[in-house]
Amino acid sequence: MDGTKQEYAYYPLTLFDGMMQGTGVTTGWFVEGLLDLGKIDAALRRLVSKWQMLAGRLQYCDVYTYQVKVPLGPLPHGYNAFSLTSRVSSAPITDFLKLPLPFASDVLPNFLFLDPSAPNTPDHWHKNQLPLTYWHLTYFKQPGQEYTCIGVTFPHGLLDGMGIAAVVHALESETLGRPWSVPPALTTGENENKLQLFLDRTSMEVKNRSKNDYHAVSIIGIWFILNFVLWHLWQQLWHKAHRRLILLPPKVYGKLVDDARNAMARDGKVDFRLSTGDVLAAWIFKTVYSQELNQSRRVSLSNQASLRMFSDANLGQYAHNCFIPIPYPLFTVEELKATPVHTLAYKLASARSSLSIGHAIEVYNSLQECVRDSKSSFRKVLPIDLRADESMSMSNMSIARIVDIDWTGAGGGKTICRYKELITGSPILISNIVTIAGRLHDGSTVLDVVLNSKRMKVLEGEVGKLIKAAE
Repeated sequence: MDGTKQEYAYYPLTLFDGMMQGTGVTTGWFVEGLLDLGKIDAALRRLVSKWQMLAGRLQYCDVYTYQVKVPLGPLPHGYNAFSLTSRVSSAPITDFLKLPLPFASDVLPNFLFLDPSAPNTPDHWHKNQLPLTYWHLTYFKQPGQEYTCIGVTFPHGLLDGMGIAAVVHALESETLGRPWSVPPALTTGENENKLQLFLDRTSMEVKNRSKNDYHAVSIIGIWFILNFVLWHLWQQLWHKAHRRLILLPPKVYGKLVDDARNAMARDGKVDFRLSTGDVLAAWIFKTVYSQELNQSRRVSLSNQASLRMFSDANLGQYAHNCFIPIPYPLFTVEELKATPVHTLAYKLASARSSLSIGHAIEVYNSLQECVRDSKSSFRKVLPIDLRADESMSMSNMSIARIVDIDWTGAGGGKTICRYKELITGSPILISNIVTIAGRLHDGSTVLDVVLNSKRMKVLEGEVGKLIKAAE
C-alpha cells in the first residue's frame, strides 16, 4: 500500500432509470465454436479500464433515484469490476434445441447464460454492492457439436437496450482489436448526467405549452398492480403463456414491407416512407388479435422510442434509460381486423413521427409526481394506456445491431441466435410481449415472443404460411 487515498466519481442516474430499477436483464448469444475465456477476460478488463462507469457500484439515493459510485485510477485490492464465470455442459446442445434452428423454437434456458452467483432480484445490485455486469459462458464440447452460450446479466435501471448494445459492441471491438468510441472520462466527485441537463433545460422551455393528449404512460396504484399481476398469472396458468423465438426470412418481411409501401402509394399517401419496423409492428399486432372473439375489446400497443433522436440533447453516447412510449392510438379488436396492414402501419408511423420533447417532459413530470407522492401512497409509472382493456408491448431493437455479434476475435464462429430474459424476482411471466430483436447473419429477423398458447399458435401459423408462399 502506498497510502494514496482512493478517489471516486459519483455519476447520477435519472428518474427514467429509477422507473426500470425493478428489472434485471440477461442477454445471451448462442455461438458456433468455443470462445476463449482468457480472451474474453482480457477484453473485459481493457473495456472497464476505458469505460470507467462500468466498474462502479449502484447506490440507492431516494425514491426512483440512484447513482453509480465509480473508483478512479487503480482499482482497490480485491475489487471486482465485473463477474466472469464459465462451466461445461454435460448434456449436448441437441438436448435443448433442434439444429439447424427451425423458424419457430423454444428459447434456451436462462441458466445457460448466467451463473447461480448472478443476482436473481434486481435490488441485490445496490443492496449487496455487486458488480454491474455478470458475464457467463456455458461450453458444449461434444465432438462435432462444439458451441458456446455467452450471456451478460445487468440491472435495467442502469442500461437500456441501446446502452447494453454499446457495451457489447465495445467488447466485440476489444476482441477484434478495433477502436471504439469511449465515453468521456468521469471526474472526482459529482458528475453531470446529460439527460438530466436536457430535461431540466427543456422543462423550462415547454412549461407554458398546452398539455399534449398523451396517454402512453399512466400513474397507477396498488389495486392496478394487483389486477395487472393477476391478469398475467391468468395468462400463464390458464392460457399457457410461454416464450418462443420466431425467425422471419428476408424474403418474408421484405415482401410484407414492399406490399405495404406499394399499397400506400396506390392510396396516394406519399408524405413519408413506411419503415420495416412500422410494417412488422402492424402485421404482428393485427395477426395476434386476428382470432379474438370480443370485437369491442379495446387494445393498446406500447412501443418505445429513444430520446436520443433529439439532436440538441447531445445524447449520442448516452448509455442509460432514455426512452418513452410512442403515443399510438387505441384500437378495438374489430378495427384491427378491418384495417389493412399498410393503413395500420401508416397510423403507427404517423404516431411515431409525432413524438415530441413535450411528450418526454410529460413522462418526466409523471415520474416527479410519483416521487412527491411516494411517502403518502404507493404510485408507479407504467407504459400503459388506462383507456385500454388490454395492452400489448412491443420493442424494436434492430437499430442496436445486438443480434449478430462477431465473436471471431474471441475464437468463436457465427452467432446462431440471440436470447433475452427479464429478471424480476417473481415467477410470474409477463405476457403479450414481442421484441423485434434484430437480424442474423443471413438477414433473418429474430422475434422474441411471449404470448398465450392460442395467440402464439396463430402467429406461428401465419408466419409459416408466409414462408411457404415465399419459397
